[in-house]
Amino acid sequence: MTDGLIVLRPDDAGRTAMLHLKCFPDPWSAASLRGLLQDPSILTLGIERDGQLAGFIMGQTIVGETDILTVCTNPDLRRQGIARHLLKVMITRCGERGVSRMTLDVAEDNTAARALYAAHGFTEDGRRPRYYSTKRDVPVDGILMSKSLELGS
Repeated sequence: MTDGLIVLRPDDAGRTAMLHLKCFPDPWSAASLRGLLQDPSILTLGIERDGQLAGFIMGQTIVGETDILTVCTNPDLRRQGIARHLLKVMITRCGERGVSRMTLDVAEDNTAARALYAAHGFTEDGRRPRYYSTKRDVPVDGILMSKSLELGS
């Protein structure tokens, strides 16, 4: 059995894309993810369970701010603390790297994710009307959230 935190690399694009497909109605392609995984401004952390990718988080840091681009957990493994652990590690790593602020956006109807972010100190800053599409093909607002970090946290 292999479990653990890993840093995802460009050769992980295929399995990252497969997991993204399970999580979102408009998933990113393997080619798009490969490009993101090659970008030195982007840190992507994953958790493996029994050799399979159980979840990942991707954040892009530019001039002291990290934008969380996506958080994805295998639907069969949700409510087991995977996203919570990934977010906690990302926050810690960002603090260690001198990031002063983290941002993200989340679909208004994704109450579990919004609660997770709020529990980690993210606050709602604004709204992007009709930003997300859903499996029901009904537009949903994006909620903008941010968190200030203390240097070295």
